[in-house]
Amino acid sequence: SRTTRATMRGSLLVASAALPFAAAFHAPAPLLTSRSPGSLASAHSARPAFAGRTRTPAARFPTMTAAMNTDTGVAKEDEWILKLDYEAFKQEVQDLGKRLEKEQGKADVDHIKKISLWSNLCAVVGLATMWLPLNPITVMALSLWTFSRWTTIAHHTGHGGYNRADETKYFNSRGFAQGSLFKRSTEWFDWMLPEAWNVEHNNLHHYRLSEEDDPDLVERNLQFVRELDAPMAVKYGIVGFLMCTWKWFYYAPNTYKELKILERRKLGQAVTPEMGPTEAFTLKAFIDRYIPGVKVPEMWYSFRDLMKNVLGPYLVLHFFVMPLPCLLISTAAYVNAVVALALADVVTNIHSFIVISTNHAGKDMYKFEQGCVPNSPTFFVRQVVSSVNFRTGGDVNDFMHGWLNYQVEHHVWPSLSALSYQKAAPRLKEICNRHGVPYVQESVWKRLQKTVDIM
Repeated sequence: SRTTRATMRGSLLVASAALPFAAAFHAPAPLLTSRSPGSLASAHSARPAFAGRTRTPAARFPTMTAAMNTDTGVAKEDEWILKLDYEAFKQEVQDLGKRLEKEQGKADVDHIKKISLWSNLCAVVGLATMWLPLNPITVMALSLWTFSRWTTIAHHTGHGGYNRADETKYFNSRGFAQGSLFKRSTEWFDWMLPEAWNVEHNNLHHYRLSEEDDPDLVERNLQFVRELDAPMAVKYGIVGFLMCTWKWFYYAPNTYKELKILERRKLGQAVTPEMGPTEAFTLKAFIDRYIPGVKVPEMWYSFRDLMKNVLGPYLVLHFFVMPLPCLLISTAAYVNAVVALALADVVTNIHSFIVISTNHAGKDMYKFEQGCVPNSPTFFVRQVVSSVNFRTGGDVNDFMHGWLNYQVEHHVWPSLSALSYQKAAPRLKEICNRHGVPYVQESVWKRLQKTVDIM
């Protein structure tokens, strides 16, 4: 029909014009053809610095800590701590990781190219239809595009999962989406600055998992919600708001804070405990400055700095510049595109919140009062008992989970490929079961409930 032909022409026009502006859209090589972490708080000893779990939250935040006492015994579910042969466990886990890494090659690169193709197809569908009246297909396609670029492609590339296998050096942690706005906008464009996210996630989160210094410790970061003197409905409303906005409201400012702290230390400038370096730094800090009686946190940078270098480029280019070709159709088409991109951002925030914030949260996840040496026996045990997997298996299922359903394997071996995690999961689970180490795997929906329960 005439209407159908007009719609197709409009979609092709928008897609062909918008793709050059598409944030994080790229065409990788055809499918056919670690930095050392800093020392932590304490060294490994014969027994780990376990805090354990408890049922009564502490006054500050629910650390779930119950000091291990060999004289009086431990809780039944924690008895494995006393029986575990830590050295033997470490050896088996480390050996498996080395075998998996040695086996990586062309198949792993082809796999991430396939996932990139899926992500790009989502971009094509979303960009080609965003000028139409608001509809769920466009919104979901745009959301999955942004979601997959971060959680699967940028995440595993940033950890070095393809550094040795990818001969083209495109999927390489040394420079992926870093160094310029062009690379950021064409390889991984999101609210977070890639260089800042690498500092916060790849180093601090991975090597201080579930400690006080872990920047992603949910219990601490949501302390203000628990302490708020308000009805439970209001608290759930705050959590709902955070789910819809967390990447730009919390994650981008907080990761940028960690980058600024690192830069201060490199310059020899003081970073003291009184400055609250472990406290979450969000957009709320810029509002608190103007509210009488509210404690103002350390201002690690200015709002102008944040907008210029982190939030602003994505806000302007992704939401307002990219849909400009829609004006070739009509002003209404441009407005439709902006609305679709904005709603897709809300959806991808919710999607990523569900599969990310739940990875290490819940009363059954161990927390720690001290650090440990990376790659020590204690380190490997901690990565397992402070992480949770969701349903695993199959590229479609894993794509929808952003490969964050292999969180146990990812924290044990952060520099493996997405394909290797699929191979590793049943083998690591068997090792844990044989050694009596808790290996938690549940539906993402169950984990979401357990996460909200501790907020």
